[in-house]
Amino acid sequence: MIKTLKILFWFGIFCLSGIFMVASAAYLYLSPQLPSAESYREVQLETPLRILTADHKLIEEIGVRRDPITYEEIPPLMIQAVIASEDSRFYSHPGVDFRGLVRGFYGFLRGVNLGGGSTITMQLANNISFDSDNVYARKLKEIPFALRIQQELSKAEILTLYLNLVYFGQGADGISAAAAVYYDKSVDEMTLGEFATMVSLLPCPSVCNPVTDARRAEGRRNVVINKMLAQGMIDRSQHAAAIAEPVAAQRHQRNIEVNAPYIAEMVRQELFDLYGDDIYRLGIEVVTSIDSKMQAAATNALRNGLENYYDRRHGYRGPEAKLPVAGVDPRARWLQELSVTPTYGNHQPAVVTQVNARSLNVVFRDGSEHTIEWSGLEWARPFIGRDNAWPPPEQASDVAEVGDLIRVRRSGGELQLGQVPEIQGALVSVSPDNGDILALVGGYDFQYSQVNRALASRPPGSGFKAFLYGAAIEDGFSPATLINDAPFARGEYRPQNFERNFVGPITLRNAFKDSRNVPAVRLYDQLGTAKLFDFAARFGFNTDTFPRNDLTLALGSQDVKPIEMARGFAMIANGGYRIEPTFIKTISTLDGVVFRARQPTVCEDCNPEQATSATSNQVTGATTLLEGEGDIDIQEREPLPDQVPAPLLAEPVTDPRVAYIMNTMLRTVVEAGSGRRVSREFERRDLMGKTGTTNGPAELWFTGFNRDIATSVFVGFDQPEALGESEQGATVAVPIWIDFMKTALAGTPENVMPRPNGLVDRLIDRDSGQIARPGDANTLFEVFMVETAPANDSRRATDSPSRSNNESLSTEIIF
Repeated sequence: MIKTLKILFWFGIFCLSGIFMVASAAYLYLSPQLPSAESYREVQLETPLRILTADHKLIEEIGVRRDPITYEEIPPLMIQAVIASEDSRFYSHPGVDFRGLVRGFYGFLRGVNLGGGSTITMQLANNISFDSDNVYARKLKEIPFALRIQQELSKAEILTLYLNLVYFGQGADGISAAAAVYYDKSVDEMTLGEFATMVSLLPCPSVCNPVTDARRAEGRRNVVINKMLAQGMIDRSQHAAAIAEPVAAQRHQRNIEVNAPYIAEMVRQELFDLYGDDIYRLGIEVVTSIDSKMQAAATNALRNGLENYYDRRHGYRGPEAKLPVAGVDPRARWLQELSVTPTYGNHQPAVVTQVNARSLNVVFRDGSEHTIEWSGLEWARPFIGRDNAWPPPEQASDVAEVGDLIRVRRSGGELQLGQVPEIQGALVSVSPDNGDILALVGGYDFQYSQVNRALASRPPGSGFKAFLYGAAIEDGFSPATLINDAPFARGEYRPQNFERNFVGPITLRNAFKDSRNVPAVRLYDQLGTAKLFDFAARFGFNTDTFPRNDLTLALGSQDVKPIEMARGFAMIANGGYRIEPTFIKTISTLDGVVFRARQPTVCEDCNPEQATSATSNQVTGATTLLEGEGDIDIQEREPLPDQVPAPLLAEPVTDPRVAYIMNTMLRTVVEAGSGRRVSREFERRDLMGKTGTTNGPAELWFTGFNRDIATSVFVGFDQPEALGESEQGATVAVPIWIDFMKTALAGTPENVMPRPNGLVDRLIDRDSGQIARPGDANTLFEVFMVETAPANDSRRATDSPSRSNNESLSTEIIF
């Protein structure tokens, strides 16, 4: 027995020595990798990135908030709540609770939860460093780091650091930020129940959040309060009062005022590409060019338009899911399913609880019951195909069954059966003066799809003809030039007009107004690729991606972006001056403004001596923020002077007379062409634009403007497919544009491009383009550049383009 005890004694000594040697070796190995106290003793203020509209309304807040406080500012109840819940032996252990570690390991071996061994000091060690390590390496480093922290800092300093660094969810680092975010209070104004709620978040700040799950948060809060009572930190009256407190936490300091998530993501990506993760903590504030009123109108116009002008007209695709109706309590299952089903756009989820003869009873996620009357159901013809939705429902049972998960929208004060549109779209509105993006919507709902269709390339169809005809005017053609609308063939390519007919000789104005395809192809064939590409490039299109020697380009077969279309038409509106789409106006840090956009501006009245002329190599692209300054840290950037620098004058890209004639031709489209619904809806004469419809049709467009605002609307499926034979730009895109522009133009006077010098008017025959006499029927005053205007005594329009050989161009050349 004595011999056995000796063996066990020395074996124990050997094991303890081995453990000591391994621990010492581990400490010596890890010690150089551990941060020093100087690197974490001071906690830095962190403030999230805030994105604002031009009128300083909040679009988005991204990042974490941290407002450090001192130990003296931490209420004793908060300290007691943390100690009771997280580390009851905090004041007695050396940073590592070895008793707790052994207890936790023993419980792990038995499969019983006997509590964890992590102390406040070890949690602090984890918060300071090791986030990128795997779980085993992190735990291994926590112990020696916690021991070092205990040697270098007092218990008060450890608690202060911990409560300033620990994450409480909802973008709040530290108790001060949490108090502001959850309760809109300072720490010294919080109650015991609120302290306990915050402490209960520490193990699971996202999952246990009182904003997302108040009931679960209440239960966890009560556990903390009970621990404080059990450890004698509070008395029974305090306990009862804290338990009785309601869980009143909600998200403060993130009151999103304007729904503009696509532009917010554009800003975030722009800054992240330049400065990385620093943007989420430095208190950066970005003021964008977005007009809050226009942005709200754009969002509503696109959402309502996709629903009303397209989706509902093509039938009802049925419920999103069929939930079980059998069982003890199907309603509980329904509510559970609704709780995780998001609302998209105008449509919130609901479950059908009862089908009546001509109405449906539904339940929403909050448990409230509602009724959808027949007027909200009768539209729901079953979807068969894009051109077929039949037959109309005769009773509610033709539309839905009990247990159907459906969508419901409110329109005109009544509830209606809805559905999230499959169709998508974009709306971009640009200032012709300086390229400011006034409104941008990249899809039906950002939560549903984050693809920004305002920046996605799709064929513009006939909308691109504006630049084809503009290139022709610049080359010496006039709106009265005749072109032959007759069969045309080039190899196997034989373009057709939408109407499937030919009208013979037609003026350029009439061909453009009626969007005749064959005349456009003939005109492109006459002009040539070089002239069209040069003209389009000057109006902001990336012609490097355009196909060469492809006559279909005249009909808009190449891909362009809605933002490019809005910019190009804005440059027509402003008289042919280069502008750059801009969405970031200023960037500020806590020290002041560090970036201010300086963009080319159209200004007829500016003094050239007080402004700088903008050339193409001084102007950055639509998404380039700081040319040549991307490697400069925002933290090191000096605040800018308060004075605003002299503006850059926009450079002309074409003769203003060309732009003016293009304005008049685009006005004809909305007076008598495919955009004439615009004239019917607006009692003003300053609106111009062009529709676009591609083969299928697969894409629908309308881009229109006055001198103050240019707006492009695109509609189509993300994966291109036919929209239905009856659809055109005029049926969907135009009414969306109208809905938006009614708000954008409300209360504004008419404004058109001023008529430049060097233009003359001639009375001509509308159809033949020949000079007419006063009193002749079917005439109009056509506008010409003086060098191409026909003589008043001529009976035929013989335009003479400015060509190198000075030969006149007769109408037969483009027949």
